[in-house]
Amino acid sequence: MNSELNSTNLENVVNDNIILKNENEEIERAVINTLNNKKSGINWSKIDDKNDDKFKNNENKFQIMSLFVFVFTLLWFLTGLFGWLMSIYCFNYNKTKIQNVVGILIATFLGPFYWLYYIYMQNYCGK
Repeated sequence: MNSELNSTNLENVVNDNIILKNENEEIERAVINTLNNKKSGINWSKIDDKNDDKFKNNENKFQIMSLFVFVFTLLWFLTGLFGWLMSIYCFNYNKTKIQNVVGILIATFLGPFYWLYYIYMQNYCGK
């Protein structure tokens, strides 16, 4: 019984090795045919140029987007800073301190949205 089992295992190992050898030979033959085939019409330099163009296009998009984010952040900061300074300046004009405190809180925490408060509040900052 043991010898039958060993012979079956040996046959399976031999068959597997033959199949792997045949597959490896077919793959090797396909690679060699592909490399030697000049009819393929693939121009590798054109493919590389297209990839370079895509890379340059993506790089330009990134630069434009980063410039937009920088300008937006700078404007947000400056309008918030000027709003905060204006809210402190408005303490001179308004008699109700609650509007002044709300104005300085809006300028501190919401930045540029202070200007909406400034525009729509009646009798604020000497209007």
